[in-house]
Formats: sequence, structure tokens, C-alpha cells
Amino acid sequence: MVDHQRQWQRYTLSDAVDVYDNLRDLYLGRLVNLNSHGFMLMGDQPMEEDKLYKLDLHLPKAINGRNSIHLGVDCLWTRNADHNGKHWSGFNIIDASPQAAEDIESLIEHIGQPAE
Repeated sequence: MVDHQRQWQRYTLSDAVDVYDNLRDLYLGRLVNLNSHGFMLMGDQPMEEDKLYKLDLHLPKAINGRNSIHLGVDCLWTRNADHNGKHWSGFNIIDASPQAAEDIESLIEHIGQPAE
């Protein structure tokens, strides 16, 4: 039996954070929740499981003087949303500069709320 208990607290965000594929300059969707190790995305583009991506999180307001966070991520899972043609995807952050890690923590501090 799989244990679905989460290892890290997730945070929903009170403002929209748009996510773009850095290599294709393509809008992918919006963050649903986030923590320092990963995030969930809901978007129009289907993602591929077990694929690595370079993503940019476009911030609703500057954090630490920056408007975006650049990350290398691994797509762990994907699901189709039943009713609206959207896609859910879960990512593990595998490459983040110290600056990006600090910006994620600041983003959570400024607009994050613990997810239930």
C-alpha cells in the first residue's frame, strides 16, 4: 500500500504565479501549491512524466528585487482534469540556485498559506 502522507508542508498562493517553459518560451499554467522541494501546476499543456524541464515562475510582484524564479525540475506525475481540458502536474525541484531557493522561501512567506 502506498503512503500518501506528504513529507513537506504545501502552500497555496494568494496571488497567481504563471509558469513558463524556459526553453520553448511557452506558457504552461499556474502554480496550485508550492514548497521548497516541489510544486503542483495546473495548465493547458500536457506535461510528460519523468521528463526534465527548465521553468520560469513569473511572480505577481517583485520578490527580493526579482520578477521571476528560474528552476530545473523533474515532472513526477500528470493527470487530466476531468471537466475542463486542463492538466495537473507535480514537479520535484532538482536544480535551483541559492538565490532561487531564497526567492521560493520569500514567495511562500509573502503570499503562501498552508494547504489543507
